Amino acid sequence: MTETRAEKAQRLVDEGRVGHVYAGLLRTTSSVQGDLAFYHVILFDSGHYFCDCDWGRFHSYTDDLCAHALAVKLAAEKENESCIPSEPI
Repeated sequence: MTETRAEKAQRLVDEGRVGHVYAGLLRTTSSVQGDLAFYHVILFDSGHYFCDCDWGRFHSYTDDLCAHALAVKLAAEKENESCIPSEPI
Protein backbone atom coordinates (compact mmCIF):
# COMPACT_ATOMS: atom_id res chain seq x y z
CA MET A 1 0.00 0.00 0.00
CA THR A 2 1.31 3.45 -0.92
CA GLU A 3 1.69 6.13 1.75
CA THR A 4 -0.24 9.36 1.37
CA ARG A 5 1.82 12.55 1.44
CA ALA A 6 0.50 13.25 4.95
CA GLU A 7 1.50 9.78 6.17
CA LYS A 8 4.96 10.10 4.63
CA ALA A 9 5.42 13.56 6.17
CA GLN A 10 4.50 12.26 9.62
CA ARG A 11 6.88 9.31 9.18
CA LEU A 12 9.72 11.67 8.24
CA VAL A 13 9.08 13.71 11.40
CA ASP A 14 8.74 10.61 13.60
CA GLU A 15 12.01 9.19 12.23
CA GLY A 16 13.84 12.45 12.97
CA ARG A 17 14.60 13.13 9.32
CA VAL A 18 13.73 16.83 9.45
CA GLY A 19 16.70 19.06 10.23
CA HIS A 20 16.65 22.06 12.53
CA VAL A 21 13.75 24.32 11.62
CA TYR A 22 14.72 27.98 11.17
CA ALA A 23 11.75 30.32 11.54
CA GLY A 24 12.54 33.73 10.14
CA LEU A 25 10.79 36.80 8.91
CA LEU A 26 8.33 35.77 6.18
CA ARG A 27 9.65 32.20 5.83
CA THR A 28 10.60 28.95 7.56
CA THR A 29 13.44 26.78 6.27
CA SER A 30 14.82 23.32 6.91
CA SER A 31 16.33 20.31 5.19
CA VAL A 32 14.69 16.91 5.02
CA GLN A 33 16.30 13.53 4.49
CA GLY A 34 13.84 11.98 2.08
CA ASP A 35 13.75 8.37 1.01
CA LEU A 36 15.99 9.09 -2.00
CA ALA A 37 17.91 12.29 -1.21
CA PHE A 38 18.21 15.37 0.99
CA TYR A 39 15.83 18.19 0.12
CA HIS A 40 15.96 21.89 0.94
CA VAL A 41 12.56 23.30 1.93
CA ILE A 42 11.36 26.88 2.32
CA LEU A 43 7.83 27.62 3.55
CA PHE A 44 6.79 31.18 2.76
CA ASP A 45 4.26 32.97 4.96
CA SER A 46 2.26 33.65 1.77
CA GLY A 47 1.37 29.93 1.67
CA HIS A 48 3.69 29.09 -1.21
CA TYR A 49 6.75 26.91 -0.74
CA PHE A 50 9.92 25.66 -2.35
CA CYS A 51 11.24 22.11 -2.30
CA ASP A 52 13.75 20.74 -4.75
CA CYS A 53 11.99 17.37 -5.04
CA ASP A 54 10.16 16.47 -8.26
CA TRP A 55 6.70 17.19 -6.78
CA GLY A 56 7.81 20.51 -5.29
CA ARG A 57 9.29 21.76 -8.55
CA PHE A 58 5.90 21.54 -10.24
CA HIS A 59 3.54 22.41 -7.36
CA SER A 60 5.38 25.04 -5.30
CA TYR A 61 3.25 27.84 -6.74
CA THR A 62 0.23 26.22 -5.06
CA ASP A 63 -0.58 25.38 -1.45
CA ASP A 64 -0.47 21.65 -2.35
CA LEU A 65 2.54 20.75 -0.18
CA CYS A 66 4.88 17.91 -1.02
CA ALA A 67 5.63 15.43 1.79
CA HIS A 68 8.93 17.18 2.59
CA ALA A 69 7.33 20.62 2.94
CA LEU A 70 4.51 19.14 4.99
CA ALA A 71 7.09 17.43 7.24
CA VAL A 72 8.79 20.79 7.85
CA LYS A 73 5.42 22.35 8.64
CA LEU A 74 4.64 19.56 11.12
CA ALA A 75 8.08 19.82 12.72
CA ALA A 76 7.73 23.61 13.07
CA GLU A 77 4.32 23.20 14.70
CA LYS A 78 5.77 20.58 17.04
CA GLU A 79 8.63 22.93 18.01
CA ASN A 80 6.18 25.77 18.65
CA GLU A 81 4.06 23.54 20.90
CA SER A 82 7.11 22.57 22.96
CA CYS A 83 7.84 26.28 23.57
CA ILE A 84 4.44 26.93 25.12
CA PRO A 85 4.39 26.33 28.89
CA SER A 86 1.86 23.73 30.00
CA GLU A 87 1.06 25.70 33.16
CA PRO A 88 0.90 29.42 33.75
CA ILE A 89 4.10 30.91 35.13
